[in-house]
Amino acid sequence: MKRSILFFAICSMLVLTGCYKVHRSYIIKGKWYLNSFEIDGGSTNQMHGFLEDYLTSDGTYVIYMLDNGIMRGEYYTADTINYFATGTWSLLDTKTIQMDMDQFVDGDFTIELINQSEMLLNTSANQIDFFNMGEVKTVLRISREGKVES
Repeated sequence: MKRSILFFAICSMLVLTGCYKVHRSYIIKGKWYLNSFEIDGGSTNQMHGFLEDYLTSDGTYVIYMLDNGIMRGEYYTADTINYFATGTWSLLDTKTIQMDMDQFVDGDFTIELINQSEMLLNTSANQIDFFNMGEVKTVLRISREGKVES
């Protein structure tokens, strides 16, 4: 009898944990707008320095979290695509996403849901190959509803 209860409890925990990860994956998939790329503990949006012709009112960086762990980033100015990259993403657990996108994003990021349409992704070890910066603390501010000024 005790074994049956213990077995049932373990199975229930596995199912509930799996459902939570599926739910979290469902929340993350889709179209996101990158509003801010902050590095090394600062609050300055580095998109101005990394993206050519980025203007707060004109530049837009869109991230698509697609099925099968594929992600795509597209940078637009005035409705013209200037840059795109394809990479991978994977939920490591319910609060951590691994992303490998391009020379700016390669690390395990902690997920902080602000609400259904905004989220913070942060890590202490994002590998930035741009100018051989190496592992850098990084915060990504992303939203569903379009660019949000920070």
